[in-house]
Amino acid sequence: MDGLAIFNTLEAAFWMIVGVLVFRKSRLSGRHRRLGSISSVWFVLFGFSDIWEVFSGAWWRPWPLFALKASCVTALVACGFVYRKIKE
Repeated sequence: MDGLAIFNTLEAAFWMIVGVLVFRKSRLSGRHRRLGSISSVWFVLFGFSDIWEVFSGAWWRPWPLFALKASCVTALVACGFVYRKIKE
C-alpha cells in the first residue's frame, strides 16, 4: 500500500466517524434530528467513496466514483447552508 492509499484509508475512516458522531449528536437535538440524519448518511457515503478511490487509484475514475464524490460534496454543502439558516 502506497502513501496515498494509506491517506485515503485514514480519510475514509475519518469521514465515517464524523458521520456516526453527527448522527449521535443529532439524536440529542429535536430541532436538528432530520438534518443530522441526512448529513450523516452523506458523510458515510463520502467515506465509502474514499475506500473506492483506494481501489480505483484516482478520484475521477471511474465516472460513477466522480459522480458519487460530487453528489456527496454538493449534499454536504447544502446541509451546511440549511444548518446555518436554522441556527439564525
